[in-house]
Amino acid sequence: MTGILYHDDYLEHNTGIGHPERPGRITVIMKELNKERFTGKLAFDEPRLATEEEIAFVHSTEYITHVRETCEAGPAHLDSPDTPVSKGSYRAALRAAGAMLTGIDGVMAGKYTTAFCPVRPPGHHSRYSMAMGFCLFNNIAIGARYLKYRHNIHKILIVDFDVHHGNGTEEMLSGDNDILFFSVHQHPHYPGTGMSTRVYAHSGGIFNVPLPPGSDEEDYLKIFRGPLTDYVNMHEPDFILVSAGFDAHKDDLLGDMKLTSESFYQMTREVVRFADFHCGGKIVSTLEGGYEFDALAESAGRHVQALTEAGG
Repeated sequence: MTGILYHDDYLEHNTGIGHPERPGRITVIMKELNKERFTGKLAFDEPRLATEEEIAFVHSTEYITHVRETCEAGPAHLDSPDTPVSKGSYRAALRAAGAMLTGIDGVMAGKYTTAFCPVRPPGHHSRYSMAMGFCLFNNIAIGARYLKYRHNIHKILIVDFDVHHGNGTEEMLSGDNDILFFSVHQHPHYPGTGMSTRVYAHSGGIFNVPLPPGSDEEDYLKIFRGPLTDYVNMHEPDFILVSAGFDAHKDDLLGDMKLTSESFYQMTREVVRFADFHCGGKIVSTLEGGYEFDALAESAGRHVQALTEAGG
């Protein structure tokens, strides 16, 4: 079974009229995952709230207090004009990080083979002490630290295929040589990072692949089936985390790439191949970007379809 970690708290993160990161993103994904073709393949569970101690695995305590107090006083903007918050945003952010931890616990306990967390707010741009790019807490980085501190899992692969570079994730985890962070993203594009690569033999590191606007499925799969496969086989991960952004879809207005919903299935199948070979299929994926509703729903559905095929 693939766990689906969802809670209505995500709908209470109010970003205001016209903002691309809006509650309907989650609604259309959940509608897609409740279709008949997923019957018997998914386990829908409520995620717990992450504790402030767990958030502090990667964020400063001062920043956590800043987020809480800003949300409680909301509506407001948190650190940058692109990251609005409301009174419900802090609890939604704790629940988004908690979904990663609930999914990890479920996979480690054998309750699920894989898990997908359709959450908001997203996380991969948030930094140690700063919100940016719609992101409050860095859900994927918190999950990586949780694997290490609570489950004694050290060799971790993070795959980020959002159209934007996961700058916060790289910044937080770049000093951890047990973690291999891979990001394929449009360049030049927001946030302007993600050009450098340093991968260590038989260890972790950073593997960035900046691609030009207009790149398509063939361009992406060349990376997944070529150098990424080589690095993953050297790294031999014990667990895989995915920052699943779907804004590289050809219909998404926040990017200029040419992927389709089938492209996300094919890329996820490659991640499943890594997981089946190295770590018994263990994958937890969390939602990042994706803002055109039809493209997002179809792409997330194909992503989850591939996750259900892990462990076979």
